[in-house]
Amino acid sequence: MFDARFEAILRSVAEITEDLVITSEQNLRNELGVDSLKLMDLIVNLESEYSIELSDDVSANVATVEELWLAVSREAG
Repeated sequence: MFDARFEAILRSVAEITEDLVITSEQNLRNELGVDSLKLMDLIVNLESEYSIELSDDVSANVATVEELWLAVSREAG
């Protein structure tokens, strides 16, 4: 599962209210309303928070919360 920093950034960028439970399987675009601009903002915020650099493939290939978290955690070590 993802950590609190990741969840806070996701909630802020995607404008997800606190009453909605975020799960690993949720689709970023279809279920959480993360369009391409929000995804880029999300990636920039995550890179800054975790002091990492995500590959361009991440924005093209991640579909779920879990896939994004795995990309972040892989780079963060």
